[in-house]
Amino acid sequence: MNALKILKWMALDVLKGIAAGIIALVGLVAGGMLTGLVGLPAVVVPSYIDMNLVLPLTLVSYVIMAILLGECFRRLFAAYWPRALAVFLCHYILYYLLNLLDGLLYSPFPNMTTGLFTDLFPALFAALLVALLWQPQAGKVPALSLGDLLHRVSKVDGIAWRLALAWLCYPPLYYLMGLVVAPFTKSYYADPSHALGLALPSVPAIWAMQVLRGALFLLAVLPLLLSWRGSRRGLWLWMGTLIFAQIAIQVILQATWLPAAVRIPHSLELLADSFVQAFLYSRILYPARERPAAAHLAAQHSH
Repeated sequence: MNALKILKWMALDVLKGIAAGIIALVGLVAGGMLTGLVGLPAVVVPSYIDMNLVLPLTLVSYVIMAILLGECFRRLFAAYWPRALAVFLCHYILYYLLNLLDGLLYSPFPNMTTGLFTDLFPALFAALLVALLWQPQAGKVPALSLGDLLHRVSKVDGIAWRLALAWLCYPPLYYLMGLVVAPFTKSYYADPSHALGLALPSVPAIWAMQVLRGALFLLAVLPLLLSWRGSRRGLWLWMGTLIFAQIAIQVILQATWLPAAVRIPHSLELLADSFVQAFLYSRILYPARERPAAAHLAAQHSH
């Protein structure tokens, strides 16, 4: 691929990302309207959050996430609906649900749980358009059926204990990484005079929430783990990037009310979390002995 083709590909990806970002904002508005129609209480946004600044940054976040999701999942599923479902599952859980659960623990707003319903719509709108715009190259990616996926799972020895280990490796990883950044950020949670809306929960509450989040993390990336056809290293890098972008982009771009002393350490913490977590998933659920067959399959369909 020469430089001109690369530039055209990048420009097209940005345009597609903008389209997906706009449709996600439409979904956000639609979700808010439907929330009122079904009688759910609206989320109360604190006064220290400037929505005039957050909304444009949210659009930028949507664009970035759409490009990453589109480029990743177009490599896995040729059929539209499996691709759309995988994108929705990954996007809704990682960006919306997990961040909402983290917010409930550390910075709760009134009626935050309404987001469980409202956020379904921007995630769904974005997934449907991403799956449409990022089409796999003709002949490059064979469609995987449910039977194919189940067959691949059955070929992995000890799948039950592997899934359990992948689930339970997250809570201690999260806790250990949190201990590393705690000396830099703890005062902002413990001292209410900072007026940042941050709270410091008990250690048992932290562990309980991370056990739940660990299960959701695994569910979000399971289609990626089950359908990946390339090398383990490629799986690790793509999965780490997808996890990091979606769980950290709110801290990096959107949480403008938080000081740099909170945002920078947490961004570095989430970066380490994401890639260590992706590395463990790829080691546990994508065994090395599976790689030659996966690479051979990919090579067969590239000709």
